[in-house]
Amino acid sequence: MKKIISLFLTGAILLMSCLPAAAATNTLTMTSSSPVTSGATLKNYTWDISDGKVKAAVLEIDLTDPYVQLEVVPGKGQFTQRSTVSAMANRTDAIAMVNGDFYNTKAEGAPIGTTVIDGELVSSQSFLNGVYCLGITKDRTAYIDEFSFSGSVTAANGEKRNLSGLNKTFYWEETTGLHSHIGRLHLYSDIWGGSKRGMDSYVGTPAEIMVKDNEVTAVAFEGGFQSAVPEGCYIVHGDGAAAEYLKNNFQVGDTIQINYNYKPVQDWEMVIGGHALLVNNGQTVPYTKDLSALGGVRARTAAGISKDGKTVYIVAVEGRTAASKGITLGNLSLLMTKLGVWKAVNLDGGGSTTMVSRPLAETERTRVINPERNGSERAVVEGLGVFSSAPEGIVKGIFINGSDKLLIGETAEYKLKAYDQYYNPVKDTSIIELSEETGLGTMNGNKFTASQAGTANIVAINGNSKAQKPVTIIGKDGLSKLTLSIDQKNYADGSTHQLSAKATLTDGTVKDVHANALQWSVEGFDGTIDNNGKLTIGQLGDTKEGIVKAAYDGFEATLKLKFVEDEKVQLTIDSKTLLKNGVASQMDVAPTIVNERTMVPVRFIAEALGGTVDWQEEVQTAYITYNGNLVEVPIQSDTIHVNGESKTIDTPSQIIDNRTMIPLRAVAEGLGLDVSFDNNTRTITITQP
Repeated sequence: MKKIISLFLTGAILLMSCLPAAAATNTLTMTSSSPVTSGATLKNYTWDISDGKVKAAVLEIDLTDPYVQLEVVPGKGQFTQRSTVSAMANRTDAIAMVNGDFYNTKAEGAPIGTTVIDGELVSSQSFLNGVYCLGITKDRTAYIDEFSFSGSVTAANGEKRNLSGLNKTFYWEETTGLHSHIGRLHLYSDIWGGSKRGMDSYVGTPAEIMVKDNEVTAVAFEGGFQSAVPEGCYIVHGDGAAAEYLKNNFQVGDTIQINYNYKPVQDWEMVIGGHALLVNNGQTVPYTKDLSALGGVRARTAAGISKDGKTVYIVAVEGRTAASKGITLGNLSLLMTKLGVWKAVNLDGGGSTTMVSRPLAETERTRVINPERNGSERAVVEGLGVFSSAPEGIVKGIFINGSDKLLIGETAEYKLKAYDQYYNPVKDTSIIELSEETGLGTMNGNKFTASQAGTANIVAINGNSKAQKPVTIIGKDGLSKLTLSIDQKNYADGSTHQLSAKATLTDGTVKDVHANALQWSVEGFDGTIDNNGKLTIGQLGDTKEGIVKAAYDGFEATLKLKFVEDEKVQLTIDSKTLLKNGVASQMDVAPTIVNERTMVPVRFIAEALGGTVDWQEEVQTAYITYNGNLVEVPIQSDTIHVNGESKTIDTPSQIIDNRTMIPLRAVAEGLGLDVSFDNNTRTITITQP
């Protein structure tokens, strides 16, 4: 019979044989520390080592705090039903969670080690060498130790047989070299959600009996039950000689005695299985089991405890991402000692490693350690979660979230995040008063409208808790450009038009300006503008053009309006003649074709249409202003900027005969012009829409 490897591993972890070694090139650096609930703190670290930069997250659990609990969470509530760490945390409302024990990816989906949930053993220890588990007693003391299992089944006639495990998948025992389920009895409870139990190609036709309240309620002697374990019941599963034992000694209605125990004997509240011992007595140690296949530089998960057993350290190291290369098991051992851990055990790692946590004052969890290669989370058999039983407390701290930079006239909404004395989120933030102290704007509920330039201070107060958020209200000194535009240009007596404005800040940011933040005026024509930027045309008569002006905190901009028939400019490829409304003038360079794109002399075109061109030699850029629009055209660049927004072009601008030649269509469209081309006459026509 072929013997398969007896270690149950996720496909994400490969074993390695080495002793802890590898020194850090720099000290371990804590980058952040924040409570996530009473008795639990999340600390983030970076560590530069020979393998590369390492990103690690550590949940420190203070077991002297009566409100914090560590609990094992099975997949979707049962073994064999795998789930991601995020999904498990969301389902159970865990404050934080990390992946747990190893498991066989090719089997039903159950942990290899001991699992105790709410004081009840739900998974026995597999018979493997040097495997350790993390456990917490009901007096809230943590231990890391080796666990064992023993049990028996006794029929009413006194016939007795050993019980080899509780809720186990098939494996090869390292202690005996034997297959876990061949000729053996195994017990399954209703936490086992699958319809098959301990089956692989080595197992024959099993026999099973259903048990409830120490009585056999059903038998399935030829192949077992094809269903999950009913609630409140047990299934005893046997193969080979063990199957014959069930057939010969049990019928429906018979009584049965099932006894089992696990060691070490403690009043356990929670136990989760692990793997090799990493640290003992504060020092790295030779591994307690063969790691010839568990190695490489990977993501890792581990658990550690303090010397007094009152602090638990849940550690996750990100691997194979841009932020963190991962570490070897040797460096994982070293990391645990640097964290001050007294004893530590390796948990499942590789592609299974994921940690989620609820940020302070937030109700939702986020990933703090991502899966390898920033891929999707792997579904695993169980997670180790942090929970809180604290009551609702008084407000302890407040956060104000919202924009920290506003224009005059702009309104922004500010959201409150608060946490109570137990560091749990305050869900009802209506109890918190929100105000503004400087008088540079008005506060209406949670919305602030800026009215003057300066630094406003938004304040949230609840009892003795106070938060402040400075908000810069941008004045004229913060603007580099103000651009005006109009919605449509069909001007007529009594027509109305919507004006709008965009501000380009000194940092390059482009923002909409609220119309009521501007001081509007008109010149050269009969018209009025209200506070919302609505222009109403009066009597135009023979007026051909006019100007709209707007000032923002003294920073002025103008927009020229033309009330007469559209201007029309015509050019012909390879001709220096320009026609404006039928009137000819001469250019000193002719339009040409470059890379199948029409290139035209920018200055002649812009000035013919009433625009302007500013050439800045130091940056080799032409600035074209027309009808409130600004187009920036760098020479030999495949990018132009239209009113501050970048646009890619396929033919760069260039200098021909000492004149700036631009790709006509891209630039003209940026200026709001219509362009047409007659292939027969090779004539370009540019009109104002």
